[in-house]
Amino acid sequence: MEWHIMNVGGVSSLGSNLGCLEESQYIPSDECKDVLLEIMQQLKDEDPRLRNVRRQIFYNHLVEKDLCVMIKFLRDDPEIFGLVVRILANLTLPVESLIESTGYSMAEASQTGMSWQQGVESSLHHYRTVFTDKSVLLSLLEEIHTLVEESEGYPLPEESCEVINQILLLLRNLLHFPSSSEDNSCREHEMFLRILFECDFTERFIKLLQLIQREYWTVTAVQLVTLIFKGHTGEMFLQNVTDIESVTFIMEQSEDSDRECLMCGYQHSDKDFQCINYLEESISKNLRLRNGSSQDSRSCSPNGSSLEVSSQEQEKLHKYLEVFAVQFLTKAFCNTVHVLRNILTSQYKAMIDEVYILWLLAFFLKYARHQRVEFHYIRGIFSTDMFAFLVYKTVVNSEELVVAQRNKQDTTHHLRRIHLTVGAMREMLQGLKLYCEDQSLDKANIAYLENLQKDLASSVDLPQMFLLLIRNFQMHTHSLRFLQDVIITNHLLLLLVDVWRSQSISKTEFHMLNHIKQFATTEVMQKYGRLLENFEYNNAVVNNCIFTMMHHVAGDCEKPNALLQVQILRTFLEILDSNAPLTQEKTDLIEFILQKFMVEAENNPFSCALQLFGEMPVKSKHGKIEEEEDEVADDAEDEEEDENAEEMKKEKDILLMLYTELMGQPGALTAISTKLGEFGIKKTEQQISEDLKEFDWLVDERNTEGSEKTRSVESDMEQSNSSSSFADDLEDLDDSEIVTYCITKLKEMKCEDHLKWLQQQFCDVAYAKCAMSMSSLDKNETEGFVAGLHVIQNKSVPLILYNEEQEQLMHNPYFITLLQFLGLHMPEDVGLVFPRIPHFWTIQNLVEKASQFGDLTIDQLKFDPVKLKEGREMTEIMLPFKLEKKEDITFEKMKKIPDTVWMTMIQQYNKNSGKDGKQGMQVGNEFQSQACP
Repeated sequence: MEWHIMNVGGVSSLGSNLGCLEESQYIPSDECKDVLLEIMQQLKDEDPRLRNVRRQIFYNHLVEKDLCVMIKFLRDDPEIFGLVVRILANLTLPVESLIESTGYSMAEASQTGMSWQQGVESSLHHYRTVFTDKSVLLSLLEEIHTLVEESEGYPLPEESCEVINQILLLLRNLLHFPSSSEDNSCREHEMFLRILFECDFTERFIKLLQLIQREYWTVTAVQLVTLIFKGHTGEMFLQNVTDIESVTFIMEQSEDSDRECLMCGYQHSDKDFQCINYLEESISKNLRLRNGSSQDSRSCSPNGSSLEVSSQEQEKLHKYLEVFAVQFLTKAFCNTVHVLRNILTSQYKAMIDEVYILWLLAFFLKYARHQRVEFHYIRGIFSTDMFAFLVYKTVVNSEELVVAQRNKQDTTHHLRRIHLTVGAMREMLQGLKLYCEDQSLDKANIAYLENLQKDLASSVDLPQMFLLLIRNFQMHTHSLRFLQDVIITNHLLLLLVDVWRSQSISKTEFHMLNHIKQFATTEVMQKYGRLLENFEYNNAVVNNCIFTMMHHVAGDCEKPNALLQVQILRTFLEILDSNAPLTQEKTDLIEFILQKFMVEAENNPFSCALQLFGEMPVKSKHGKIEEEEDEVADDAEDEEEDENAEEMKKEKDILLMLYTELMGQPGALTAISTKLGEFGIKKTEQQISEDLKEFDWLVDERNTEGSEKTRSVESDMEQSNSSSSFADDLEDLDDSEIVTYCITKLKEMKCEDHLKWLQQQFCDVAYAKCAMSMSSLDKNETEGFVAGLHVIQNKSVPLILYNEEQEQLMHNPYFITLLQFLGLHMPEDVGLVFPRIPHFWTIQNLVEKASQFGDLTIDQLKFDPVKLKEGREMTEIMLPFKLEKKEDITFEKMKKIPDTVWMTMIQQYNKNSGKDGKQGMQVGNEFQSQACP
């Protein structure tokens, strides 16, 4: 053996000493096991820049001559069989995985041009052709069956679990190849998949997911499931669907889900797997179906053999997929999803990317709904824990997206995760609505759904989550498809909440009007207005969701000014001009808002101009929703310069208006920066200061003579005095008095509701910690979704600033100081967006902190603190740090508002609405003469 290892023949020499095939029987050599171990070691130690070992194995035909033959004939030798399976699983690793293991990304690898990549890709395609040998696949699946049957219901030994997992890894790798009509891989994939099903794959695979040790291979199994449906998601929904619009919508949603989830590429050891790459699936079949084409495609394999797949064979494969989907849904879906959820909320979460569970929920719940799968089969999915997980992931991913944007990192992965989470939540809510309306459910399932609805109705995080998503939507970052899905799902939730409220299901009172008022802001309505611009191309559901919210904002919330935005007014005029069929409610809303605008424009022209100014994105060429695609402009540089100049002028006008509105107020630069962000303009306080100085609007005290300093107005002095007084007051107080002082000042500023909110956050975290030691029967209420999952993972709990008022608190020096001296982790200290309650605070710490805001009730705590007995001493709280004294900026009284500001706005409005000034005023006068509805 040692001679073979040292021989220059390398892999070729090793392979020749494995054994031989004699009279339909493979005879392993005495050194077979040692040779296999040596091959495994060489694969492990090969140079990642060359990948010479796997290339030599390919060129010497070791897989088809020896390894696959051994798979067929040596099942009675479990040790050798297991080694061969592990080698094959390693040899079939995707190219993406091998590249990522070198530290390169796929983009970097394509630029550097790795010499081994093409050779390895050829070997992978060849291996899948080799594995279309039914006898090889049958041998692998029969080994799984044998191992399970021999256990006779007892736990499998670890060696058997490892072999099963490696077989699933091998199948996963063989299904990973991208589908392409050019290189025939699409046909290869379908042929391989069809043969796999013919070997009783479905029955044996489902059996594995029912075993008590399923956690061992669940990760690999889920990866395998996503790849099985690659390119077939649209087909799964075609049966019994006659509305072509519904078919198209279902396909698009399924393709979006596939796009997020169909990945493989793993750098793995025996028990540890880490997702490193996404694989875009082929949607050629869905496109053919959408275009009404049913023509069979023909192609040839690299060796020239025909691989034509008849329509009969495609239909056969489709039947296999349907059977698999139903079997998986009714026998393994719930357990699999909950295993993934447990992994993703544990220390082992790096084993798998969360998009797998999101895809499973989005795809299979949609399929279950369209196939009318009975509730008891998937009841376990509709649980408080699952809803809590989705809310938690949405909030966490939203914060990670903001951080990535702030650090100028690639945000594609974050955007896709959030979109897929929304898709999963939408299917959860639609399924919940469907089954709650099912009159055939028995009493046990009805009671189960009632309890679930009580938990959801009492959740604060669930409805607020959608407000956060809409507020965080950015015109140039997210796709309008994402915004559409968020708004539709939010509308669906509010319909359910309204039902729960009317039936008094909620354990706590939910004030629908107070919740809707959080949407009645210019910022949020700007997002709704952007989606409304596609009114002509939106389906009826989307437009109904938009108009319903706008109606509530203008009517119930009495905030019509939130709709006085150029893009909304322009769209309203276009809708009226298009003679689109409208309900009376929609017509009344449009006319009311347009008339409101004309009245405001006449009575308060400046404030109206400020209200109207905002980001005014232009529709795509055909008016349809744009997706996240890079479009390269072919226009001349002169046109780009004109656009830049126009954008700079618009930015200057907005800055001037904000300066005029906010000058003299405490923290003016911070407020201006925040307001600019609402208009899609990102500027730091330093950049704003420099711009104001450049425009000669700002007095720089360091370069101004004494006579010029006297021109500062009284408001500037008040601002400076206020800032100085705040710092002086803190210096005169002991650290132990600062918290009480800040609370008192905030109450004087009428911020009592916000203080109660902060107090409740401490109580919620305390209850979440307390609930960890409770059984489900002992819990009076469900812990907060976001707080609960952070506590379970021993993470510091964020104070989620869901609405605009809460976000403005972070600009209040008293509130910031209060958080600092309470001992919270501030965003700038941890590089995140939200302040955090430290994870090491005990229940007693949290109750004491909450008590500083006032007396606590059992309803607030949700548990009796008197009965609480902690077995450990109170953890030491981090030392508070003092607020450093900062010099505030002073503003000079504005010399004169440019006369062009108002006219510029009017001209821009008339330009965008396709009307000149005279026509615009004529339309305005017509609406002004009408009575408001």
